[in-house]
Amino acid sequence: MKTLLGLLIAAIGGIGPLIVAFVPKLGIGFLARLGRVNPLRRILGLFGWLLIWQERRKSPSLWPRLALLPGSIFALQSQILEPRRLFVDLIDPPHRSAKQAQLIKSTVVLGAIVGEQPHAWTYTNLVPRHLINDVIGQIPVLAAY
Repeated sequence: MKTLLGLLIAAIGGIGPLIVAFVPKLGIGFLARLGRVNPLRRILGLFGWLLIWQERRKSPSLWPRLALLPGSIFALQSQILEPRRLFVDLIDPPHRSAKQAQLIKSTVVLGAIVGEQPHAWTYTNLVPRHLINDVIGQIPVLAAY
């Protein structure tokens, strides 16, 4: 039982933020602000792994030994995987017309039309950042890739 609990706790610490990214009404924007919970994630990951390790030492059965591998992976993810490092947002990028930007016809863009005002962000801006916080005609817009 402690093994299952440890695996669950380590999973919450390791992949919890990735699951939050796909929850409606929270999503990637919420995940980008999760930098404050990283110490808690690290503690959960290590605590879950320690529970599994302790149970493996006490019990000779196969289950705690099998749980040690995913528990170790989750614990490592909780130490390494930081949402702030993965989702770096670009806030209020400079606005230019298509002619001023000198884009070629094959340039990949993500576009939006708010009201009657078209707007686009280039693929080269989206890839390293994943999130672009922008304002189109006084309406805040989050472009996510």
